[in-house]
Amino acid sequence: MSSESSVSRPAETTRGFFATLLPCLGSKPLVGLARRDFEKFAKDIHGRGAGLAASTVNDRMVMVAALLEAAVVDKRIADNPARSIRISRRDALSVDEDEIPTPAEVDLIAGHIAPQYRLTVYLQSGTGQRPSEALAFSAECRRPGFVRVRWQVSAKAHRADCRTAFVPLKNRLEGEYRDVPVAPFMEQEIDSHLSKRRPVPVVFAGREGKWRRLEVRAAPRW
Repeated sequence: MSSESSVSRPAETTRGFFATLLPCLGSKPLVGLARRDFEKFAKDIHGRGAGLAASTVNDRMVMVAALLEAAVVDKRIADNPARSIRISRRDALSVDEDEIPTPAEVDLIAGHIAPQYRLTVYLQSGTGQRPSEALAFSAECRRPGFVRVRWQVSAKAHRADCRTAFVPLKNRLEGEYRDVPVAPFMEQEIDSHLSKRRPVPVVFAGREGKWRRLEVRAAPRW
């Protein structure tokens, strides 16, 4: 398996987390760190822009607490200021309903986007798929009354040396999938798209470097 394949998305997220943590709190001496510093940091990194999910922040804060626990054991600080710092799911950012496209706006977007991406608009709106999942849609996803979501486009798919154009779904292993019921209008959109678009074969490295082939219907242009 290539070194590129072995680097997981969680590892990237962890590096990004600490790359943000160090400039914010790294200049303070250990004895000067207070619980409120970590509470504010966790809320800020969760809440700003496309912030990290509450569960992701909580997982990373466990690592921070473990690092500071070592300082307690070494008697460099008396207490661990990061212990049990968590973002409550109740505090998670709610969706602004005014930002959700109306059916008319969805149709407008679908009507102006490049034809090969038209279906991805409806897959996101009508089945709740992530953009990366919608771009990985293939004929095998089409099932009677539902779609089977198994792959998503890799965040590294645009790189010339990328061997893993498609990766398993978030928080799922290769081979696992998510079934999503679809309304009749979605079935019509899917069937229309499949009948008009030629499949684009993409070969990529799956589990343990095994080569796989997926025929997607949104021509990749990454």
